Parts: sequence; C-alpha cells; structure tokens
Amino acid sequence: MKKIQLLSIMILSGAIVFGAKETAARKAQVNFQESLARVESNGSIADLVIDSDKAIHGLQFDIKYNPSEIKSVTPQAISGFEVKYNELSDGLIRGLVFSLQGNALPTNLPFEFKHAEGFNGTSAIEFKDIILADSHGNGVAVEAQAYDIGFSNTLPYKTALTDAYPNPFNPTSTIEYDLADDAHVEIMVYDATGRLVTELVNQIQAAQKGYQVTWNASNQASGMYFAKMVVGDVVQIQKLVLLK
Repeated sequence: MKKIQLLSIMILSGAIVFGAKETAARKAQVNFQESLARVESNGSIADLVIDSDKAIHGLQFDIKYNPSEIKSVTPQAISGFEVKYNELSDGLIRGLVFSLQGNALPTNLPFEFKHAEGFNGTSAIEFKDIILADSHGNGVAVEAQAYDIGFSNTLPYKTALTDAYPNPFNPTSTIEYDLADDAHVEIMVYDATGRLVTELVNQIQAAQKGYQVTWNASNQASGMYFAKMVVGDVVQIQKLVLLK
C-alpha cells in the first residue's frame, strides 16, 4: 500500500508542526457535531467532522477554548491512526492525526470535552488554525467555524446506586448514587445475616447526579455487608466487603 507523503512533519520544542503545499479545490468544511456517545459524569463527546471532496490523509489543528468553562479538550484514540496532541498554553491545544500506512482519515473524529468544575452551560470552541493534507501531502483548502458545546443537556439518568469506593475497604467506603427526580431517599447498611447495621440517609433530596455518602465501619467486623437504597418503587442493593 502506498505510504502517505506528508511534507514537513516535525516535532519542535514539544509542539507538533505540520505543513503542506496547498492545492486549489473546493474548500473542505470542518466542524464539530454532537456525538451519540456521551460522557455522563463531567463532560461530552463531540465528533470533528471533515466534509471534503478529497480523501484526507493528514490533519493538524489548533483549538482554543475558555479554560474557566472547559477543563480539557482531548482527541480520542482512533484504531490504525496516530493521534498526537499537546497543550500550547492554557486553553489552547495543537493536534496532529495521520496514518503511517497511508490510510485516509475517517470523516468523524471523536473528541472528549470536560467542563470546568461548577460550569453548567454552553461554551465556545474556536479553531485558531487547521490544515488538511491529501495522499500526496498537498494541502487542501479548508474552512472551519466556531462551535458551541453544551454541558447542561447530558443524557437522562436514572435513580440508582452507581458506585462504592474503595470496595473492598477499611474502614470507610463512599457510596455514590443518582436521583432522576426529587424523592425521599433511604440508604441502609445490612450485614450478611440481614441485620440492620446503620442508616446513612433518610430524607427528601433533589434530583441530581453524583450524590455521595460515606460509611465508617471502624466498629464493625470484617465481612460482607449490603448497602440498600429505597426510593419510592426503586430498590437497589450493592455489596460491600470490609477487610481489616
């Protein structure tokens, strides 16, 4: 298979530099669009979409974002391709995507966006520079627009126990849970015989992801325990293992 011939691929002072002689053609369009895959905890996945008449074999980009709203912008790994990036400054990353085997890039490239702590809204992503190259290393004219990514429209979540960590534990474990609606919440811990050991939560709470409650089992014996959450008709049980 013919190998890709990119002109001037260099790594200088930790920054990826990619250059190519540009050829006349319809300008390719590059932008982000929301992906069906989403990060449920603190971010989103969006696809960088390349719309070009020519097959694209190399991509370099600079992306600027507001670091007070977005914690990080990270291109995701793509099987069979080299994906390299680094942070040029606070709120500015540079990346490079290509194939050592000369394969054309997929038209959709996934990126992970993580929002800054406490931010819940829409933030602008701006291309400061973007370069595309064809199979001969020639540049392809390109246009890109700013993209607004929202962190308030995450996928619906359900009422559930989601995690307990550490587990096994000694002597404390933090139990996490989500509430899809405002509701009265009860969380109890039982031992292996079914005896109630402690009640951790018994109150009305607002709908929210990522509730946490910590159980200190320093006065309990090693063994298996069960955290039970009751929210209306929802009853969930999670196994906890105390090792001393």
